Amino acid sequence: MSEVDRSMQDVEAAARLLDAHPDYRVVRRVPEDPRSVGAGEVFRRGLYVDVETTGMHAGRDRIIELAMVLFGYDEGGRITGVEATFDALEDPGRAIPKEITALTGIRDEDVAGQVIDDGEVVELLQRADLVIAHNAPFDRSFMEARFPAFVEQPWACSSQDVPWRSLGYESNKLEYLTYRIGAFYDGHRAVNDCLAGVHLLAQPLPELEETGMARLLAAARRVDVRFEAFGSPFETKDVLKARGYRWNPDARVWWRYVPEEDVEAERGWLDANVYPSGQNAAKETRITAYERYASRR
Repeated sequence: MSEVDRSMQDVEAAARLLDAHPDYRVVRRVPEDPRSVGAGEVFRRGLYVDVETTGMHAGRDRIIELAMVLFGYDEGGRITGVEATFDALEDPGRAIPKEITALTGIRDEDVAGQVIDDGEVVELLQRADLVIAHNAPFDRSFMEARFPAFVEQPWACSSQDVPWRSLGYESNKLEYLTYRIGAFYDGHRAVNDCLAGVHLLAQPLPELEETGMARLLAAARRVDVRFEAFGSPFETKDVLKARGYRWNPDARVWWRYVPEEDVEAERGWLDANVYPSGQNAAKETRITAYERYASRR
């Protein structure tokens, strides 16, 4: 046995000793190839994506880094392993804001003349059955603006499609969740975020007796109906808000998602509480993973 092997054995033995003590918690680096315990044969594939950008608005800001991790999962939602990774920089054609450089470490000289290879991106996408991001509304808006092939793909969100808060987690931020499962990573670079996200989904959730990936898949298969309460009287805003409706200032409408099986009940509630005159002007839109988290209309 080499000195390196002996040293690693000593480190692992020390880690197990600390982990067994109630006053200590050992945090390990996110592995380069996350897997679920007991995973079976590959059933389908997910493509975990993360972007670093010049700002928050896909309409006017640009991607400066794109990372993707293609991984397999079995029929039970257990992750079988990483099959490919992608990480590339792109010149946004403008100066990167100082606050973005401070956050990501990406400088103008790093991206100068760099272009993401669209062909490589599409090739990986074609191998995937589901696209996943930790803040899917944000990442999806930028990916669709830069790569039209992502428009027609089903999307899921590892932040919103797993009920982290109801499971006792105080935040659904990726770094916090990763730490809570006993892992850490070098954050604010896209490929590290992707590997951390896949590792997070690979872990079993004792409260649910399934992995995070299994719960995410169940949410992705769900069908919702988006209700938009057009023409709602001003005085109904408080009851709409209490019902869980959110205000969209651009469309000037209150909206919420309702599970498909609850549609009739929601129509009745709107008739009784928002449109008592019988002039129900609510718009209903069926939402699946193909439309969910998309900012486009």
